[in-house]
Amino acid sequence: MKSDEPYYKYFLQMERYAPTFRYVDTIVSPTGRVGSPLMEPFRIFGRWLGWKFCYAEHDFEFNVLVGPVSPYLTARSVFEFSKNSIGRTVPGAMRGGDGELMGVRTNDAVTTAVFGGQVRTTHNDETMTMRNFAEPGHVFSGGYLDLAFIEKDGNVYINLRGGGYNNFASLNQVFGSWLFPDMARSNAAAYRAYKNLPRIKHTVENLPPKKKELPYKE
Repeated sequence: MKSDEPYYKYFLQMERYAPTFRYVDTIVSPTGRVGSPLMEPFRIFGRWLGWKFCYAEHDFEFNVLVGPVSPYLTARSVFEFSKNSIGRTVPGAMRGGDGELMGVRTNDAVTTAVFGGQVRTTHNDETMTMRNFAEPGHVFSGGYLDLAFIEKDGNVYINLRGGGYNNFASLNQVFGSWLFPDMARSNAAAYRAYKNLPRIKHTVENLPPKKKELPYKE
């Protein structure tokens, strides 16, 4: 039987070793490298050419259930928890906007998502919204992921909305539709574990495309 557990949880579990990783990082990467050295030639090549390949728009939206609203679970508390480690909202990101390995999410800063390239992170504390924007040189440059932490019908949800025009749009549509909900489910499970709340199934609701951006404000 196929497990319903999100795969991204294994990445988030590395947070428990953050102090050790940070110590090693000060030795092997004293300048606080943002990107993966393995992918740097591809990013340089992409920036130099300004190329476009399978360039089109992608559009998807999901609601990921965190659980019923309670004194221990609110949209605000999940939003603040999600900012405390960059990898909770940017897939595979290892370095926070403060340059620290597994550091906090910083407003208007740059990190790296998986091996794709540089991502600019912004968020609005008042509206509890976030945006990850793929910078020039990123494999999906021009694309974005918006996150909103909401309460609806007595439950807390992480709303995910991907959009924008970028290279490999079809791949981004398919891969992003799997990766981002998996990341949000893992983040939701990590929050519940942090608060010693019972484990639940973090369902994913696939919402029809709206062809318009979320009311994100920086």
